[in-house]
Amino acid sequence: MKLLMVKGKIFLALIACLSFSACIKDKVTRTYTIQTPVFASKASVLAGISAAPAREIKETGKIFWLGSWIFMSDPARGIHIINNSNPAAPKPEAFIALPGNIDIAVKGNTLYADLFTDLLVLDISNPLNPELKKTIKDVFPERAWVNGYYLDSTKVIVDWIKKDTTVDIEDGSRPMPGFGCINCSFAELNAGAGKSQDGKAGSMARLSIVNDNLFVVNTGKLMSYSLSNYLNPTIQGDLVLGWGIETLYPFKDKLFIGSSNGMYITDIQNPASPQLLGSFIHATACDPVVADDNYAYVTLRTGNFCAGNSNQLDILDVSNVMQPKLIKTYPLSNPHGLALKDPFLYICDGKSGLKVYNVSNKQSIQLKQQLDVEDAFDIIIRENLALVVGKKGLSQYKIQADGKLAFLSRYGY
Repeated sequence: MKLLMVKGKIFLALIACLSFSACIKDKVTRTYTIQTPVFASKASVLAGISAAPAREIKETGKIFWLGSWIFMSDPARGIHIINNSNPAAPKPEAFIALPGNIDIAVKGNTLYADLFTDLLVLDISNPLNPELKKTIKDVFPERAWVNGYYLDSTKVIVDWIKKDTTVDIEDGSRPMPGFGCINCSFAELNAGAGKSQDGKAGSMARLSIVNDNLFVVNTGKLMSYSLSNYLNPTIQGDLVLGWGIETLYPFKDKLFIGSSNGMYITDIQNPASPQLLGSFIHATACDPVVADDNYAYVTLRTGNFCAGNSNQLDILDVSNVMQPKLIKTYPLSNPHGLALKDPFLYICDGKSGLKVYNVSNKQSIQLKQQLDVEDAFDIIIRENLALVVGKKGLSQYKIQADGKLAFLSRYGY
């Protein structure tokens, strides 16, 4: 009898244990990099804009090439000024601290640069002593939100304190950074594009200078500023385009605008009144573009803020700008910026490096060269020189007759 009672107790204990364990939820841990912002007053930052001696690159960003000078953003930190008189040995000259900077353009001795939501105008006649001449407020309203933090009109973020934090996640769920984790790191730089009469930007820029006009895109609108006085840009017109606007590329009297859901072609014969001519809609993805008289080359990619699953090159017939037509699509790894020197197309394909294609036959483009440039991001071509931005810095190449690239130099870290 006692034996039966003992067995019964063991059985009940086992049942209770199994019942309890069935109620235990699976737990998974995930480690995030938590970023806590360091704020400063915008007024004090603007008043303190100055140049320092050249410093080490922390992170490569967007670039602008003017004559023998290269301007490169160190994202959210400032702008490197590099003397490129000898492309085989570029020489860093100065660094302008600008927290929140991503995009840059230069006309003569005037530098245009964003500082979070605002567009700044700087006189760089003496690069070692830049002078702030004008602040145009709220040009980029979408940048009031940074990693889940809102910036009011009086504050900017000048630094981040980073800390790795491990959290438990029940039921195997995987909340994305930024959802329930307001300051988890998930930021990826916005994209943009351009080229100017005096200088040239990469295909990822959002500022573009055409003659005496500065064109700027934020996420929903194209804006046109008159540069009749370089130091005092004045708004002269705009064009609402929708949402997800990312890049600008000027060609003759047109702007090719990349967005997360398509490409737009605008007429800028009258810069004060840009007109939409045509568009090509594609699956949602990040989207820089370059073009010539008859064709546009659009790269689509996935990424943190690039929804969808497309990593490809689209070649479009734009001979009729009112009705762009897709000619053919080619798969790529994770393409970013690109440049055209007919008949060769140069594509920064992320971790797959820099690729050189002969695109004479749009139906069957040919890969001519693939260079190991870590996380290739953007490229500018001027005459027979190519400037390439990758994770480790700026690389320069001489373009040979067959379109292939011969290494000249690298400046970075």
